[in-house]
Amino acid sequence: MKIIIAMDSFKGSMSSVEATEVVKKVCMKIVPRVKVISFPLADGGEGTIEVIKRLIGGRYKEVIVSDPLGRKIKAKYIKKGKVAFVEMAKASGLILLDENEENPLWTTTFGTGEIIKDAVFSNCKKIYLCVGGSATNDGGIGALTALGIKFFDRKGRKIYPGKGKDLFEISKVDTSKLNQRIKKCEFVILSDVKNPLYGKKGASYVYAPQKGASKKDVEFLDRGLRNYAKIIKKYTGKDVSKIEGSGAAGGICAGFVSFLNAKIISGIDFILNKGKFEEKIKKADIVITGEGRIDVQTFYGKSLSRIFSFSEKYNIPVVVFAGEVDEKVYKKFNSEKIVIFSILPSIVSKEEAMKKGKSFLRIKSEQIFKVLKWEKVKT
Repeated sequence: MKIIIAMDSFKGSMSSVEATEVVKKVCMKIVPRVKVISFPLADGGEGTIEVIKRLIGGRYKEVIVSDPLGRKIKAKYIKKGKVAFVEMAKASGLILLDENEENPLWTTTFGTGEIIKDAVFSNCKKIYLCVGGSATNDGGIGALTALGIKFFDRKGRKIYPGKGKDLFEISKVDTSKLNQRIKKCEFVILSDVKNPLYGKKGASYVYAPQKGASKKDVEFLDRGLRNYAKIIKKYTGKDVSKIEGSGAAGGICAGFVSFLNAKIISGIDFILNKGKFEEKIKKADIVITGEGRIDVQTFYGKSLSRIFSFSEKYNIPVVVFAGEVDEKVYKKFNSEKIVIFSILPSIVSKEEAMKKGKSFLRIKSEQIFKVLKWEKVKT
């Protein structure tokens, strides 16, 4: 029997690598003769470079950079030859802040730009920027400032380091100090967010509330992104309102596409292709997957939706573990081929669920693998 274990992250509790390892250990203990293929998932968000390192190798390079509030922290990226993989969450992630510090008006992507600058000056010619899990809504002006682009407000004052609140005031851009190495570098963004830069489905309205923004803040940030889009068009000729996914990670994609000619690609497809997932699933008897929360949107464009599409293509049953499951999912998507389980033993607080996530996943996995073992013996 061949089993693929392809877990996504349980945000705030365990990474995709950790979750996959928990389930694998249980599987090998209960069904020792089964062949297990571990395939942690990532789509550009938190934990992506760990998954990438497992797939393609490379080495970690550690740098001192600014966190979303400007404090100095250690961050790392992957360097393999002249290619670098930079994870935005390592420098500008929500995970770096306490709950009372979350406010995208005041956070910046400057630290992400510092990582990229180090990679470029370490002779990297191609940068993969993994976006997701950000604490920011600055349109990437913080990161671009770190790379040498200057932004000015309506009074001609330089904006530094570039925060969400500054977007509304941007009036002028100076790209003359952008280093030639950066100009010649190829930028690829790994993302699976399709949101536009602004509007009701844009970066601010959809994601800023999750980063600590009030309703009033959201409206102000959205106006700022609209102003930013006008400035971008004035200085680059690019209409970011027509670029799908430009609102990802607080709009950093809009900034990088416009000023650095970055290309946006699917993060999960990049991971699945690098790991030759489709070749592996063809020979599998069952796939075990899961993530922190399963809702209706999980089945449309997110990492697990790609797993479901491959399993449907090759008629492979899927067992799904989740920390939280929307009731609508049970009614609409549970079937003979996709079976969904919450790992929570009862009603527990969010804090307890996060703290005991690994234990809950282990216990639920044990229960399910015992059933799978019995069914295999019967057949």
